[in-house]
Amino acid sequence: MSQESMDKFKAMTIFSAVVEEGTMSAAARRLGIANSVVTKNLNQLEHWLDRKLIYRSTRNLQLSQEGRLYYEQIKEIIHSVEKLESPTNLDHKTMTGSIKITSPIIFGKQLLSPLLPAFHIEYPGINIELILHDDFDDLVKGGFDLALRVSRLPDSNFIAKRLQSMRLRVVASPAYIELHGAPSTPESLSRHICLIDKSIGNAKRWDFISLRGDNLSVPVYGPLSINNAECIAQLCTDGIGVSQLPEIFVNDLINNGQLVELLPEYAIDDFYISLLYHQKGATNPATKAFIDHLTKNLSEK
Repeated sequence: MSQESMDKFKAMTIFSAVVEEGTMSAAARRLGIANSVVTKNLNQLEHWLDRKLIYRSTRNLQLSQEGRLYYEQIKEIIHSVEKLESPTNLDHKTMTGSIKITSPIIFGKQLLSPLLPAFHIEYPGINIELILHDDFDDLVKGGFDLALRVSRLPDSNFIAKRLQSMRLRVVASPAYIELHGAPSTPESLSRHICLIDKSIGNAKRWDFISLRGDNLSVPVYGPLSINNAECIAQLCTDGIGVSQLPEIFVNDLINNGQLVELLPEYAIDDFYISLLYHQKGATNPATKAFIDHLTKNLSEK
């Protein structure tokens, strides 16, 4: 196959992904490429075909009639080739390779670690090195293939694949509420002892959505700032103060009465867990197999 034919097939694959995912960014995440690569290939495909396939605006995409007909003509070809190239069609027992992963400690323990046994059984020849700590490593210098990241995504040259969103919940213990009262509005948090979790987002401001639908970003203050949500949750149960934490750390504590959710009528912005990897990761069979494993088990349906 000539280079031009390979380039055309790549552009067809990207076009097919855009149609199926509905947005360029979603197609980029699925294929493990940058948004700019999607745009470039769509433009090139339309140039080759001399027809408009997709009408693009800042908010949405709309297939042209010719684009819809073209997609119907190529989709079975694209899907057949993708199926042949998928790691699921390789012999799992003989696939080999090494993957180096970094993750915040608590998310590595609660999300990644439980998924490793099943992956090892399916791919016994793939070695995994999992580094758990709460510093944000330089992925290139550290030689990492994958990174689990929480909210902030500092590595702009990497693909970010969103796996889950979690609700952030403001909580305090019954003992704290009895002594200090409960905040009635997000703004009233300024009069409370706030415990700051530095491992997520902007630790010095907590975000809310008002009852009218307006965005609120409230400054918070307190004597303790810790980069570990588990420690903050324990301090809350001890009655030290109020904190805003991902639901994964506090749901059980709320259900058993150790913590109380505050300001539940204010819809708190979602907190995102994403998987970062280099574009080349999508072409490495071992890395792609692990990406697919995480996506299957963690992604929101």
